[in-house]
Amino acid sequence: MAKRKPKQKHPNSLHLTVTNVLRSVRFYEEKLGFKMIECFPNPEKPVFANLVLKGQSIMLGELPSLQEARQYGMDHEEIELLKQDARSFARGALGVGVCYFVQVPDVDKFARRLKKRRFKPLLPPKTQFYGLRECHVADPDGYRLVFFTVVGPPPQAEQPAPSD
Repeated sequence: MAKRKPKQKHPNSLHLTVTNVLRSVRFYEEKLGFKMIECFPNPEKPVFANLVLKGQSIMLGELPSLQEARQYGMDHEEIELLKQDARSFARGALGVGVCYFVQVPDVDKFARRLKKRRFKPLLPPKTQFYGLRECHVADPDGYRLVFFTVVGPPPQAEQPAPSD
């Protein structure tokens, strides 16, 4: 009998903007059975968390303040998009706060293809501190797609203590 290859984890993730990451983490862990595998800046007061259930990831994040955005290294274009998101989020607009991450082999090549098709992304490719090079686009309903390529391991962040 031939050996079966182990099931590979799917590289795509859903990102949801939430009002309180810690509250949402507790819900996803306690009610839905997800496990937090990383968070930023720390487990006591996270503003970002990545949770996994059976190899599938949901990322939760709060919209940062302008001061926090600058501390996180966001540039002018990213801060302008953040301001737009904050206004839309406050109005309850469709699609605001939802980002679907889609892995591609070369995000810069992908962005060049967009340009050839006369489509301008929300944000051009940029390498983020967490090890991804990303290009943001929006669909006609305002849902955000973040095409990415892994460019390096994320820095070691403080991990949550194992739970019983």
